Amino acid sequence: MMPLRFHFVFLLLFMSFSLLYISQFLFSKSSCSSSFSFSKAKPVHVLIISSWRSGSSFLGQIFNHHEDVFYLFEPGHAVWMKFQKESSELLHYAVRDLLHSFFTCDFSPLHHYLPKGGKYISEIGFFAESRALCTPPACTAYIPAEGYSRQNCFLRCVNSSMEKISNVCQMYSHVVMKTVRILDLSVLLPLLRDPNLNLRIIHLVRDPRAVALSRNSFVLNIENQILLKNEVVSKNKNDTMSGVMAKICKAQTDINALARSSKFMNGRYMVMRHEDLARYPVESMRQMFDFAELQITKDMEQWMYNITHEEIRGTQRFMPFSRVSSKVIEKWRTAADFNFVHQVQLMCKGSMRVFGYLPVRSKEDQKNLDLDVLENDWSSTKFTQ
Repeated sequence: MMPLRFHFVFLLLFMSFSLLYISQFLFSKSSCSSSFSFSKAKPVHVLIISSWRSGSSFLGQIFNHHEDVFYLFEPGHAVWMKFQKESSELLHYAVRDLLHSFFTCDFSPLHHYLPKGGKYISEIGFFAESRALCTPPACTAYIPAEGYSRQNCFLRCVNSSMEKISNVCQMYSHVVMKTVRILDLSVLLPLLRDPNLNLRIIHLVRDPRAVALSRNSFVLNIENQILLKNEVVSKNKNDTMSGVMAKICKAQTDINALARSSKFMNGRYMVMRHEDLARYPVESMRQMFDFAELQITKDMEQWMYNITHEEIRGTQRFMPFSRVSSKVIEKWRTAADFNFVHQVQLMCKGSMRVFGYLPVRSKEDQKNLDLDVLENDWSSTKFTQ
């Protein structure tokens, strides 16, 4: 038989190892629980910044399609509409503060900008662009069989209470917003420094020749007035277009330059060309979702492929239309006058060089669709900081 002392020592060792194992197990459980609570308390925040007519609405809808995303379309619109006589430089700060509040699911500041005080979500401009605002629990009048669509949202959700938005927002792991009203990245640095935010920035750019042509087809008088508030321009339409495009192109270049040089942007900034999104939609979506820490499914990949390879208008599906996106990006080459194109190229020379847009030297080059005007070796990954 073993000596009594040996049994005693063995029992002590056994108890010591048991206690060590139990303590490690409890610590592990505690750590997992803390990590889970942390992730629940601090979701991923994604801000899409771009300029008008650059495809940001389409990009926003890609994120809006994801079930883990609480998405808001153009939150700065309310600020610009309330202060139409101010400059974009001044309004930057009000938009920035509104973005900060929304990322933390605090929508109380919005009441100050809405004409009717913000009783119903329908007072928010473009509210129907958000799936989260058009389905339960934000909108109890939603009918699942009808599916999400803008038209159904306008019909059924106009009287949904604004008070629900904050609680709905907190249900999602990702809060995503898109805006064309940030032209200075330095304004966002306080948000990047805020330990309560987990902010990522996706910078969407587009060929300025296509942007300028598309702007001519839309009424953006208020926006132009705010953009050129501190500029000396004549009332001539061409001068206005020149001034606006010059400012927009410089802003996109400056945003990218600051992002590449700022220590706060490490792993939190990526730039995406609209043309690459159009030509390689599924691959681009994978890249952006990976950057935003969002899981992607085969169904989503199929949806992305379908809406960029079918020419269908006026449907009631998730997107209001489908197009062959690779054809859309070439429209400016056949629809724009060469003198117009040449003028834009002069104004946006620096921006085109940075983002890999090649100039055309003649009308013949412009119309020759076999001549590529995109740098093929340009990659958004080299600008992911």
